[in-house]
Amino acid sequence: MVNQENFKKATLTKKEHKLYEILIKKIKQWLQQKVASAHSNGVTLGISGGIDSATLAVLANDLFKENAHFYYFKTKVDEYTENHVKLLEKRLGRNIEIVDLSQVYLSLESTLNLKNRMSQSNTKSRLFMTSAYALSQERNTLVLGTDNLDEFYLGYFTKYGDGGCDLLPFANVKKSDVYAMARLLNVPQEIIDKKPSANLYEEQYDEDELGFTYAEFESWLIDKSSVSEEIRNKIIAIHKKTDHKRKAIPRGPKLK
Repeated sequence: MVNQENFKKATLTKKEHKLYEILIKKIKQWLQQKVASAHSNGVTLGISGGIDSATLAVLANDLFKENAHFYYFKTKVDEYTENHVKLLEKRLGRNIEIVDLSQVYLSLESTLNLKNRMSQSNTKSRLFMTSAYALSQERNTLVLGTDNLDEFYLGYFTKYGDGGCDLLPFANVKKSDVYAMARLLNVPQEIIDKKPSANLYEEQYDEDELGFTYAEFESWLIDKSSVSEEIRNKIIAIHKKTDHKRKAIPRGPKLK
């Protein structure tokens, strides 16, 4: 079973260090090729204050410099998250533009009379991505998504929200691998240590919503019998339920 210390890659062996350096280089080359082939000017990324977006931001900043555009979209005052955004700014050596969508979101919530918490949360995510695409189009850039392999397999993202993007650099990279890259890229320790959260409503935490930890999920990937039957069934059910998020939009029949 993958334990929490191994999962967060607190220490890396020389071999692991080399492997993750190679992975970072491959992701950079892949991004550069995708941006060039799209005749794009660079990339746009929404910053959440979490480890995935922070790690991708450092990587993108190293590669694209001023042609990497970073935004923190917010719908409320959140000093805890904004402090992490400021820490990331220091690491990047540049400002992250804060876009306050509070009034826009409240107006939308009121107009649509949204009462369901998940509907409200997903609407926020889609509003963030709509804003990212609008700003991206102004500069002819590609929008980056931050979903890692764990989140992608489990469908733990909002369809047409944070799951709506041009490129998913981490979709084949496990959450534990993101932690390892974060350490190599000197992502602030406070961001590495924080509890994973989409931060779309108060006290929202990924692992609480899923019903198991990312470490348990990655143990399941290695050995299905390494976790309880309850967790195995949850993983299988979640993957099946979210299958529509990973597939192309169903197309109707043709005229014969």
